[in-house]
Amino acid sequence: MKEKIQRVALHLVLAAATLASLGALGWIVADSMLMPWVSRTGWEVVAIPDVSGLTAEKAAEKLAESGLDPVIDPERRKADRVGPDLVALQRPAPGDSVKKGHVVRLWLSAGLSTVPVPDLSGQDSSEAFTHLQEAGLTIESIESIASTRFPLGQVARTDPQGGTLLVRGSPVRIYFSSGSDADSVAIDTGKPAPLKVF
Repeated sequence: MKEKIQRVALHLVLAAATLASLGALGWIVADSMLMPWVSRTGWEVVAIPDVSGLTAEKAAEKLAESGLDPVIDPERRKADRVGPDLVALQRPAPGDSVKKGHVVRLWLSAGLSTVPVPDLSGQDSSEAFTHLQEAGLTIESIESIASTRFPLGQVARTDPQGGTLLVRGSPVRIYFSSGSDADSVAIDTGKPAPLKVF
């Protein structure tokens, strides 16, 4: 029984090795035959430059100089070695051969010290301030805004909105509801506050 299991395991290993070899062979054939064919059809082939660690602007400029089409993905990626707002990932990978004009998608780093803005909607000032402090964010300003959705004194919205990734220590503007237009009472924030219904 033991010998039978060993034979099955050996066959599986050999099958995996064969598949890997065929894959590598297919890649070599594609690279040696397909790319020259693409070149002959009039499409210029270029190697994708490495833009990791660059700002979005510098990365886009470098890719455009190579005749490629950079696209910034709105999703942020956590990256240990790349600071916030720098390119953390690109697809296709650096060094890949593609035809000129090919789209290269870029993902920027969220950094290690980023935190999401907590959703403070409907919270009173004490709750909102506590949750911001726990998230490691600061208060930029406190404003009042007319709202038919949230009662007087509750958070109507924040800027940036809840869920937005910010570097720890970044400021957040809080808008407290002053009630609806009919019964609104201005909240004293120490400066005039815009009143808008939303």
